[in-house]
Amino acid sequence: MMDTVSNAAADLHRVVKINEEIKKVVRISSEVNLVALNAMLTAKRSGEKSRGFGVVSSELRVFSGKLEHFMIDLEAPIFELLKGVAQLLKQARVQRHFVAAMRGGDSAKRLLTPLLARKEAELVAGGERVKRDWSRLAMLLKRALQLCEMGGALSRSAKIEAVYGGDMTASLKQVSNQIERTVESILSILKALRTEMC
Repeated sequence: MMDTVSNAAADLHRVVKINEEIKKVVRISSEVNLVALNAMLTAKRSGEKSRGFGVVSSELRVFSGKLEHFMIDLEAPIFELLKGVAQLLKQARVQRHFVAAMRGGDSAKRLLTPLLARKEAELVAGGERVKRDWSRLAMLLKRALQLCEMGGALSRSAKIEAVYGGDMTASLKQVSNQIERTVESILSILKALRTEMC
């Protein structure tokens, strides 16, 4: 029981930390969207030479929207995990009370032994649910990382396309560098989250 309680307390801390990092990714993915919009406008001003840059910028906006929605959709599994961990901690408290009450004598032991057994089974089942929730969250974060790696490829394509921007090359390079830094910061957060999950 003590292992379950200490694991649940540590899980609670980890879930809160992961939730904060996911919120950070949502904010940053909104930045990618704005920078990509700026890039599209810059490419449009630059004319035909920057058509490829405009296309890549448009794809980056699609990517940022997908990433933002994906990360927002993680709120439900995180809530379930938080709920499961809180329930586990509550069940452990109840079980401790039963154990303390059983010290009251033989009649208390007779009455509480079946209840304690049921509570122990609930605690084990709750622990298994939390493990499944962690596995599901890890899988979803892995998908988010894969999606973000696609964004990294798009940001590298934007850097390549910026070279063909003619008189707007310097502006396009600046925008593409900003996109790359933003996507890299998202990748960094997601990689840290993946490590946190292990």
